[in-house]
Amino acid sequence: MQEYDYIIVGAGSAGCVLANRLSEESASSVLILEAGPADRNLMIHMPAGVYSVWSNPKLNWNYRSEAEPQMAARNIPVPRGRVLGGSSSINSMVYLRGHPTDYDRWAAEHGLPGWDYAHCLPYFRRSERSERGENEWHGASGPLGVSMGKTPNVLYDTFVAAGAEAGVGSSDDLNGYQPEGLGRYDSTKWNGRRCSAAVAYLHPAASRANLTIKTGAHVDRVLLEHGRAVGVIYQGRNGAVTARARREVILCGGAINSPHLLMVSGIGPADVLKRAGIPIVHELSGVGRNLQDHVDFVMQWHCIRSVSIDRLANPVVKAAVGARWLLTRGGPVASNIWEAGGVVRTEPGLVAPNIQYHFCPVGIDQVGSEIRLKQGFQIHVSQLRQDSRGHLSPADGSSRTPPRIFFNFLATDHDRREMVEGLKLTRHIVNQQAFKAYRGAELTPGPDVKTEAEMMDFIRRNAATEFHPSCTCRMGNDDMAVVDEQLKVRGIENLRVVDASVMPSVISANLNATVMMIAEKAADLIRGKAPLPPSRPRFAFDAPVAA
Repeated sequence: MQEYDYIIVGAGSAGCVLANRLSEESASSVLILEAGPADRNLMIHMPAGVYSVWSNPKLNWNYRSEAEPQMAARNIPVPRGRVLGGSSSINSMVYLRGHPTDYDRWAAEHGLPGWDYAHCLPYFRRSERSERGENEWHGASGPLGVSMGKTPNVLYDTFVAAGAEAGVGSSDDLNGYQPEGLGRYDSTKWNGRRCSAAVAYLHPAASRANLTIKTGAHVDRVLLEHGRAVGVIYQGRNGAVTARARREVILCGGAINSPHLLMVSGIGPADVLKRAGIPIVHELSGVGRNLQDHVDFVMQWHCIRSVSIDRLANPVVKAAVGARWLLTRGGPVASNIWEAGGVVRTEPGLVAPNIQYHFCPVGIDQVGSEIRLKQGFQIHVSQLRQDSRGHLSPADGSSRTPPRIFFNFLATDHDRREMVEGLKLTRHIVNQQAFKAYRGAELTPGPDVKTEAEMMDFIRRNAATEFHPSCTCRMGNDDMAVVDEQLKVRGIENLRVVDASVMPSVISANLNATVMMIAEKAADLIRGKAPLPPSRPRFAFDAPVAA
């Protein structure tokens, strides 16, 4: 039997933040449990090693969805980090917060006044150590190292210039005054290394006597007694261990694992629990529902000039740039590859951007576990605000059995139409004068794909998730909300969820920055500290100030 003040389940983006902040108070003992290993794999820390770690089964839960009827009945891969740092240790390191209206929508539509953009921005700033320096939008003294994208490659600059020519706009800071258009992305890198949540938050706190970190610790269930969470049972290296929490159990397993653990512990929709043979401890209808993600497809072009980075496929070059990185933390492999992108509107009058781009200056084909590079460039096209909603459920009563995941992608006319418009807009951008000196043949989907029906068929057969699952334990005040504004599980004492699952609706960006912001804010809620004062600077999309 072990006893702590706080037990954190999952050492991912949120869990690492909470482990650091809660253990700042020396009188509080904190246990953080991670099913995966420590983050010692060198490729985790080399930014260009992202494809190696992303495909490493030792670091990835490697879930798959159920057959998706509108996606040619395919089972969509759902990679999730299973290592200290969670998905922040295996992702592409893009630091993007989302559109300010995402958070204002949380406040207005879900009755969450403390989660509008003005109340979230101070926590973004507290977490950040931005290379841009401190200003209205950025922090410069936080734990999380955030670097500007500045790898010299003409294709990045061409893509941004084409955005201005195409009318979708450009930005020199997508987390600042102009959060729309195309631009260079910031990334969670510092001094040429990945700055994961583990690097930023967990490792600096690891020597504290009141913080215990357990890897290889798979949590079987939350212990519940008389309507309150009192601990967890987890599998350690020597068998089952019971750990009890004097104050709180905090689930930080992410949008897949947190609702799954709630349900195998007996908290969730009654019909779902009955089908899985799980005794109902507390009926909570929203657990596992409202699953949202960004559906995504890739377009590729040949590049007619030798400016792409396909030379990195050469074994001699690969060895040379790897050695350079080991010695200096510089060179091509200090790049996270996806250094440009942006968020755009496919038509005027939309309340916010609905398509996101990730651009890289090389063609990438994945054949099995092998990555092949070719002379070209490619663009990920992601839908940001889809209507479709999915769900997940336990297959049985064990937390070790992968849950059933159903995204329900492309289920509405709106979503299908918007994806087709995203494909058309991407072609429009690449056909601009800026690309003339570099643009070769369109490789994917190819010039033969002309009609909207052909475009939709290509998307159905090739689209996948952008790896941003969220919203499965959403905040709110209605019957389908799982947690309240304080992130407490409704109807259960001493139990919170802090991760991407609590988002009421998915943000218009990569999730990692927002998850760490949520955890920073949650740390103050848990400790009973006064929230940081709200702050909302002006943005380019705001209405002009009246004279």
